Amino acid sequence: MRDKPLEKRPLDDIRQAIDRAKAYAEAQGVPLTAERLAAELDMELAMFQRIARGVYPTGGRQTAAKVAVIRRACGEATASVMEHAMKRGSSPNMHMVYLKNNAGYELDKNGKADKEEGERMPPVIFVGEEAISD
Repeated sequence: MRDKPLEKRPLDDIRQAIDRAKAYAEAQGVPLTAERLAAELDMELAMFQRIARGVYPTGGRQTAAKVAVIRRACGEATASVMEHAMKRGSSPNMHMVYLKNNAGYELDKNGKADKEEGERMPPVIFVGEEAISD
């Protein structure tokens, strides 16, 4: 399926690939990542990131549904990495690099986003983080 256009991929195949990525991450005790999702979807990481950022042309309803499923999985991956980073004994450096490279957390020296608003991923918000012990 490598390099197969999104329009020609069955939605069920995409959902199954995402489920495989989630199962792998859970079995290995690691966070779900964009890299694992792209690997299971058998697509280049750059294409996965274009889809996740919303810059992939959606065309018809079927393609829009496929993009929505992939974007949701990418949001879950970002949340998974963030949650993994907050666990005790976990170094934040790798997670910061991941989030910058794959989740749109890029800021310039003045604290402003490097990318145009339409290209950034929405922020991940945790409710109840004050209840998390140090």
